[in-house]
Amino acid sequence: MWLHGRYDGGTCVDTMIEGPAWAQQGLDQREGRYPLAVEAPVLSMVATLMPGLSTLTQFARYYSLYWALSDLADREQLDASDCQRIVRRAELLLALVTHEVDGRAVVAHGVDAMLRGRAAGQPMWQLAELGPRSYSPRAWGFWSQYGGPSDALGTATTDGGALRAARHPCPPAVREMFSPLLAAAVAEGESDAPSGLLAGLRPLALGSRGTPDLDALSEVFTATRGGRHDPAEWTGDDLTRRSTLRILARSAILVPDASSRLDALRQAVAYGPAAVQDPVLAAEDRTQAWRGLLLRHRSVGAWRRLWAGLVDHVKDQGVASHTDLHDWIADRLPDHRVDHLELPPIVDGAGHPLAAEDALPDQFGHVHIDVATLMVGAQRRDTLSGAALVAFLGGRRAGHGTFLDPTWVARRVADHSGRSSRDLGGALVDDMVAQARRVALRKVRVQDGRLQMFSRLHERNGTYTAHFREGAGNVGLRVDQLAGIAEQLGLLGSQGGTPVTPLGANLLRVST
Repeated sequence: MWLHGRYDGGTCVDTMIEGPAWAQQGLDQREGRYPLAVEAPVLSMVATLMPGLSTLTQFARYYSLYWALSDLADREQLDASDCQRIVRRAELLLALVTHEVDGRAVVAHGVDAMLRGRAAGQPMWQLAELGPRSYSPRAWGFWSQYGGPSDALGTATTDGGALRAARHPCPPAVREMFSPLLAAAVAEGESDAPSGLLAGLRPLALGSRGTPDLDALSEVFTATRGGRHDPAEWTGDDLTRRSTLRILARSAILVPDASSRLDALRQAVAYGPAAVQDPVLAAEDRTQAWRGLLLRHRSVGAWRRLWAGLVDHVKDQGVASHTDLHDWIADRLPDHRVDHLELPPIVDGAGHPLAAEDALPDQFGHVHIDVATLMVGAQRRDTLSGAALVAFLGGRRAGHGTFLDPTWVARRVADHSGRSSRDLGGALVDDMVAQARRVALRKVRVQDGRLQMFSRLHERNGTYTAHFREGAGNVGLRVDQLAGIAEQLGLLGSQGGTPVTPLGANLLRVST
């Protein structure tokens, strides 16, 4: 620091003194994920209803690659180090042959990094090594995002870090299909892939169809053997995955003009009578779980948009006071008593859910619509029962709820029933800020002697700042991932086309 002083002769001298170490900033402020922790009930139910998939599993062929690779590792009793080396080489070859065959129509994992390395003149296998120009910075490449789903699917697992065969043996046709690629990945003493190899690998490109691995995977995903489904032959995860596929396929049939797969699910399952009247949907116990999940997803989205709007307001302001936060939401809500606010009906005369969240007038404005959506969600609990209610509560059958869940909102609404909706909005802002602070403190960690706090909104001495904007998108339900895999397996048609293929209709039994 600088010390300014007066010395002999009246001369003014500036002297620099090394300041104490504690004067340096000791808190790293980082961007946080899931800042309000409202997503957990939805994410836990998604994991339950979508075993064998994640938000990062985009391609069916990677499942079959690891299926064949784990079979090889099991037969040869390869250790973890050998498995890691072969995984990285095999993924690299798959990216290269896909680029050669499909171009930019299908972009394999790691292809852009691979192309940069090839353009720089790096040998193929050097790109497979960990380093600054590797095709993937992850030690295990893209197995890290397919490993857990493959284990749940029953096609590959690990033992002591090494890949091993799982409960579904790799079919001989799949083993033979991948044998040229794996033979090249296993080979020692080469700095580059053998010349002429790619010509023989063309059927492995991600865009290739009609290959034996897709036939084998379609049976695993649909829990069938030889076109026949026997529940006694499959695990609970297998039956759940089949059930979700049936619900997705049937929804596509019932709502062929839906704007998206998720929109079809909402129209067919979340709202209206089809979930209990359609013979396919009604026969699936998990249909009601999907109803509860889809309805809770609407409330989660409203919280995320409200929080993003609040953080963006602070970012635009530069510095905001607590009053500024309240004014932000008050300016966007009507000055009406909470108990006088008119919300669309949430059920019809027969008790079936109505799409009240989509019936809110556009003139309300985004903030007003999100607050109203939370109020609708708060009312849903009293209209649901059974599996739908359990899923709506995030897997809980009872209890007093958690911060910002529908029960919490219902209490807030009841507390403010005779007051202005602007007062309710201020309370919700306070709840969000308090919850965000709780979540951030729960995630605090120390690295290299410095505290790291993961949050985009920061409070000091009653004022708030935000260095980054907040994402307003809702959490994913893996619906697009499952639909994409089902399309690759030949079970579903493309969005906007034939909803379900003859193969899908036969294996899933979704036609009536």
